[in-house]
Amino acid sequence: MPSDDEIRRLLQDPAISYWLRDALVAALKRDPVDAAADAGLLALVLDHRAADISARALTDLTIRRMQQK
Repeated sequence: MPSDDEIRRLLQDPAISYWLRDALVAALKRDPVDAAADAGLLALVLDHRAADISARALTDLTIRRMQQK
């Protein structure tokens, strides 16, 4: 588990996205247990959203291919 200092070093990485940087900065100001719980829920919500969007795109692609036959 990274320490606050390790998180701060990560924040110095120019490859880190602004979105993740902002989230980590905000998390450092919060209770770590609450921040971790919220991050876990956020990950579940975003994973579900990504899976839903991917499934719809695959469905649309399949329908278009079947219509071309």
